Amino acid sequence: MLKYLIPTACVLLGCPAPLAKQQSLAARVHKATIDCVASASPKKAKVCAQAQLCQQTAKSAAEALQAANTARSTGDTDIAAEAKAAGLDVLADTACKHGGW
Repeated sequence: MLKYLIPTACVLLGCPAPLAKQQSLAARVHKATIDCVASASPKKAKVCAQAQLCQQTAKSAAEALQAANTARSTGDTDIAAEAKAAGLDVLADTACKHGGW
C-alpha cells in the first residue's frame, strides 16, 4: 500500500526530481521482477537476465542520484556526481526499456 501512496503523493504534491526518478526506477524494477517470476520456461532465462540488468543499473543510478542529492542538500555543487547520476539514469532507463519495463 505504501509503495503506491508515495508516488501518488508525489504526483499530487510534487516531489523533488531525484526522488521521483528513484520512485520511477523502483517501479520499473518491481515490474521486471514480476515478469521474471511469471515468465514461462523457454523465455525465463532471457527475461530474468534482462530483469537483472534492469535491477543492477537501476540500483547504481539510485545510489548516484542519492549521492548527488546529498551533495546538493549540503550546498556543495559536485558536477562529477551530477554527471555520474545523469549518465547512470540514462543507462538504467535504456536497460529497463530494452526489457520492456
